[in-house]
Amino acid sequence: MFNILRDAFSYEINSIKNSWYKLSLITVLPLVSFALIIAIFSDGVVRDMPMVVVDKDKSKLSRILLTNINSSPTIEISQMSNSVKDALDLLKTGAAYGIIIVPKNFSKDTLLQIQPKVTVMLNTQFILIGKILTSALTSTIMYSSAEVEYVESLVDMQNPHSAMKSISPIGMQITPFFNTYQNYFYFLVSALIPSIWQIFIVIATLVSVGKMFKYKKEMEFFKDSSNISLKLLGLMLPYTLTYSLLGLVYLMYMYSSWEFAGSFAILVFGMFLTVISYQLIALFLFVTGFDYARSLSLGAVYTAPAFAFLGVTFPVFNMNSIAIFWRDMLPISHYVELQISQANYGSDIFMETNKLLAILAFWILIIPVVYMFKKRLSR
Repeated sequence: MFNILRDAFSYEINSIKNSWYKLSLITVLPLVSFALIIAIFSDGVVRDMPMVVVDKDKSKLSRILLTNINSSPTIEISQMSNSVKDALDLLKTGAAYGIIIVPKNFSKDTLLQIQPKVTVMLNTQFILIGKILTSALTSTIMYSSAEVEYVESLVDMQNPHSAMKSISPIGMQITPFFNTYQNYFYFLVSALIPSIWQIFIVIATLVSVGKMFKYKKEMEFFKDSSNISLKLLGLMLPYTLTYSLLGLVYLMYMYSSWEFAGSFAILVFGMFLTVISYQLIALFLFVTGFDYARSLSLGAVYTAPAFAFLGVTFPVFNMNSIAIFWRDMLPISHYVELQISQANYGSDIFMETNKLLAILAFWILIIPVVYMFKKRLSR
């Protein structure tokens, strides 16, 4: 038994040595992909998004309002425009994400308490950017309004504490959990890298077994239809170890500067189960037709959209039944749930049983895979 496993393992190791494509799939390509994602989102916090201003009032009060807006780390007033039409042209060209229009008589109406309206136009085609800008502008304009109201109340009451209470009778404290600084690096990269990682696992598995059948070497490797499961295990083992190591490197880098709340061992165990699950899924896709090119296409269709179904950028509770079904068919979705619950929440191991069992359930695919291989080789 051990000899069969060792021979299959040695066979694939030699195959990897003689194939730059296989070697790059387990070294250069995933590492470069990981590094690229990390570099893109390294800033973590969205800053200095350009906005165009149309100031029709040009008063001291309007300048104070615009200074407060520009002082927000999220917003940068990149250009001043004389007309709304010119500002809209800039918005359409992508030079800015929004327009701020200060109305005529803004200062006069404010002092007369007529409540002037500052108009903001945002390009909400970019949903995330639109929400960030809306939040930043709302808080900044409310702060500017409170300043004006505070000065007026201070003149009337001559008491700073009473003036402050008059503009804000109800205090509010918002405490963010888990991602305290609302850093997009930890929010997106922690899901994007596993999504790319699972694509490489499937591709490498399909390339390994697919090339064998493409070049008619399957009879040389299998020789007979006995011990197919052991031979497949030995064939997949180099990739299992390599992608588990790559996953471990990612986890150690990701949480080296971020407090890990739960059990690292549970997460590594879940990651190992996920690697094997995806290898079995890849083998299953291959045995549906024993066609190398077709199986690669199926693998791409299956793995490429995974990020959208993880529930990180779009809430699971708002997904319809078809989306939830597809999500449940992806081992990576259960792994990312495990990662979040361990890294952020420090959940008890007994609460993770359902996630680990969901990943382990994909291992049942070994049965149809071995059966189809035996059927194919017996012809």
